[in-house]
Amino acid sequence: MSTGGGRSGSGPEGTSGDGPSDRASGSRPDVRAYFHVGVMVILGSTTAAAARYIVRDLPPVWVPVVRFGVAGLFLLPFLADRSGLLRIFRRDWPLLIAAAAMCVPVNQGFFLNAARLGPTSHVGLFYATCPLVVLLLAWVMRLESPDLGRLWGVLASVGGVCIIGIGSAMQAGGLPHETRATMLADLLLIGAVLSWGGYLAASKPLVMRHGSIPVLAATFLVGALLDLPLALATSSAIPPLANVAPSAWIALAVLTLFITPVNLACQNLAMRRLDASQVANFSNISPVLTVGWGAWLFGEAITASLLVGGTLTLAGVFWTARSRPRPRPQAVPAAGPEPIRIAVDRQPHDRSPRVSRTQSAPSASSASG
Repeated sequence: MSTGGGRSGSGPEGTSGDGPSDRASGSRPDVRAYFHVGVMVILGSTTAAAARYIVRDLPPVWVPVVRFGVAGLFLLPFLADRSGLLRIFRRDWPLLIAAAAMCVPVNQGFFLNAARLGPTSHVGLFYATCPLVVLLLAWVMRLESPDLGRLWGVLASVGGVCIIGIGSAMQAGGLPHETRATMLADLLLIGAVLSWGGYLAASKPLVMRHGSIPVLAATFLVGALLDLPLALATSSAIPPLANVAPSAWIALAVLTLFITPVNLACQNLAMRRLDASQVANFSNISPVLTVGWGAWLFGEAITASLLVGGTLTLAGVFWTARSRPRPRPQAVPAAGPEPIRIAVDRQPHDRSPRVSRTQSAPSASSASG
């Protein structure tokens, strides 16, 4: 795992060398960025399943405190320069608090309760709209230039995952007593997607200024601290830990110590080299992988909706990856009169130099009356 807070001065704001200068030049594909994205997609596809195991036996309100608090402490030894955390707090504390609040208490409150009430396939279906939220927020915050080609790629990938989800729902059907819980889960997922898109958009400038791993560790720790008062205020009692199934403890340990730090570290490292909307759009591969792994491991049928939706999703991801934002036009400063130059003429053995003021001929723009 790369450390994000290493050599001082090698990147902007004294961060390590994984800064904007690491972006691939020209049209060459950035292999390192796509490797980080690949790891992010594979690990991210397991998050919903792990969360479903956890919330069966553990209260959802305490899971973010443990998950992100321990994950933030786990990242501290990987920081070569821990003073980078203090720089983030001093220079960008409002943006850090906003990103941490969106990442931990807000998003996890929506996400974990939705995972407890609704099917895992709906989690992937709704999170497929996250790239569209990130793209719109990046345009509003002027982090990226509007690009119609990239928008079409995002819409295509969202449509592909929708086809997969609708096809699975039509094939599986639903029981009457599950309808209300599923509808509530879908409403919660809307809040989860909006908050996660806000987190990605808010963390992009932080990552570019301070480095990937320092921002991630600071976000985890601040988010856990923000969620702690909510957990104390809303949880009436903690269930007996002896009644918690071993599968829940295993899922919590894997999610906290491996999936969360590695997955989101790869996400931040990728955002150093790609636009936030591109990184978010690659996450649409995760639902496709989830269905594919179900067919491989559990013998689930590969339907026509899976083939059509998976193809459309991958095509949208590929199109978004190829699309490059247009550079913002920069205003050309108006030409003004030539500066006055002072010439110093010093004669040999003369202690009092003669100063003459000369001015170049006016340019065409400055000569107009």
